[in-house]
Amino acid sequence: MSRFAKHAWIAAALFCFFATSVPAQARSWRIARFDAAISIDKDGHALVTEKLGLRFEGEYHGIYRTIPIHYPGPGGTSFTLFLDHLSVTDGDTHKPLKYESSRDGDYRKLKIYVPDAVDASKNVEIAYRVLNPIRHFSEQNYDEFYWNVTGNDWEVPIDAASASIYFPDNANGLRAQAFTGVYGSHGADAATTVNGTRVDVESNNPLPMRGGLTVDVYIPRGILNEPSSFTLAMAFIRSNPIVLMPFLALAIMGLLWWYIGRDPDPGLSVAPQYGPPEKMTPAEAGLLIDDSIDPRDITSTIVDLAVRGYIHIQEIDSKVLMFTNRDYELQLLKPRSEWKDLTDFEQVMLTTIFAGESKTRLLSDLKYSFYTAVPSIKDGILESLKQKGMYRIDPNSANAYWLLGAGATAFATWLVCRAFGIGLFDSGLLSFVCVAVAIVIIFNIGRQMTAKSLVGARTWVHVKGFQEFMNRVEADKLRTLPPDTFEKFLPYAMALGVEAHWAKAFSGIVRNPPTWYTGPNYSSFNTMMLARDIGTMSSAAHEAFVAAPRASSSGSGFSSGGGFGGGGGFSGGGFGGGGGGAF
Repeated sequence: MSRFAKHAWIAAALFCFFATSVPAQARSWRIARFDAAISIDKDGHALVTEKLGLRFEGEYHGIYRTIPIHYPGPGGTSFTLFLDHLSVTDGDTHKPLKYESSRDGDYRKLKIYVPDAVDASKNVEIAYRVLNPIRHFSEQNYDEFYWNVTGNDWEVPIDAASASIYFPDNANGLRAQAFTGVYGSHGADAATTVNGTRVDVESNNPLPMRGGLTVDVYIPRGILNEPSSFTLAMAFIRSNPIVLMPFLALAIMGLLWWYIGRDPDPGLSVAPQYGPPEKMTPAEAGLLIDDSIDPRDITSTIVDLAVRGYIHIQEIDSKVLMFTNRDYELQLLKPRSEWKDLTDFEQVMLTTIFAGESKTRLLSDLKYSFYTAVPSIKDGILESLKQKGMYRIDPNSANAYWLLGAGATAFATWLVCRAFGIGLFDSGLLSFVCVAVAIVIIFNIGRQMTAKSLVGARTWVHVKGFQEFMNRVEADKLRTLPPDTFEKFLPYAMALGVEAHWAKAFSGIVRNPPTWYTGPNYSSFNTMMLARDIGTMSSAAHEAFVAAPRASSSGSGFSSGGGFGGGGGFSGGGFGGGGGGAF
């Protein structure tokens, strides 16, 4: 490269640098004056007019003005400053200026277009109405207007700031103080004057970048009307619309239940029944009575199969050192060729217990293997009732409506919060409490979403009557029943949770032990003793059925203060404030 070319390249680079950097350095703006006029009416509403004297050096298109409207409240709640009736005008011609208003986090953000903002001085007036700027301290017998006049978030200094606050004609005894500086400063570089019903404050010196002017006015009680309890409640809800979530959950889930989840009227009343519905197993009766498959429904099936002659249960006691270990031997009595009368889930149960060609099995040996069959057994019990037409909406399908209600509640709450301009979790701790209450409501009503058919509702009445019979049966009635009644219905009593009452009713009536169960303590037989032993066996069976290897991911299938009021104010305290920038 020649010396001339090299010098030319350097000159061109310097020209480009200065051509791009000098205008950027020359482009600036500032707030020459920030004057506010605030009128407070008897109801405590404030009409705020801000007049901003702006000086632009270089080319600009307008300014931003942000005003805080969302504040943390006591006890994890939220407080919203209700601000409306906005107008933006040219301070000289009083013609409306184009602006855009939006919610930006905790702020109301105004994007104001200022025409001809090129090397010029402009005046912009922003007027808005605030519905709740007054804080009422009933116990201290005074009210307070604590207002951040300029805001502490301006990115440029403010050469001068002032505010005039006008109160109703009966205002007397007003006191005021002012604070200046960055947020949290206790500086008071401002003149404060109280002239009857008017308070004037003015900064003594320019305010630095992010420095502001705040005024705090003490108002004796009786000058302003205190809001009613209803008004305060509505304001609280508007500030914390999340509190509506439990009510929305109740309404939505209630409607879903009313139109979808209600059982039809069976047209029958519950009356004692002396036997179960025809061709209904104990497990099916247990599911139908409460719309859930419990551990006792599974274990009652074992006893029912024993009573019907398919298996024999023998209690075995073995001693290890000084301890007695109790186990149960299950013996298959009928070959697979004679299982045709069994339901699908009963066949699954027997096939799982007597795997391969085995005809005897210890209950303890079923640990870590039987759990894989539990989901199939549960599905089989439910499918059997569905095939019998017992459900319009079965328990599994009801989960979809439960989730629908939860989703609708969440969406409706989000819409309400959005309408009020509040985030779903803006209320902090209160939000989580309301969500928790809504979940409880959804859960409890969701459990009732299962809907029986008319046949199912009438069968439920029959099962309920049978349960009542077993729970309240008298000895005189039992003596008229067939001798095998106790054993035949014992599995149903287990599934319906009344086995203790059933056994007690037959105490002294049934004297011979059953052939399907052998225990070591039956030299003197008693039905209550048998019920106790069967209960112990059922607990052991449940423990064995749900036991899964530790590494397995499969489930078991069973669900087991202010300025005056707070001892001193500061710059940036109270309501109002904010800041802005230019574009």
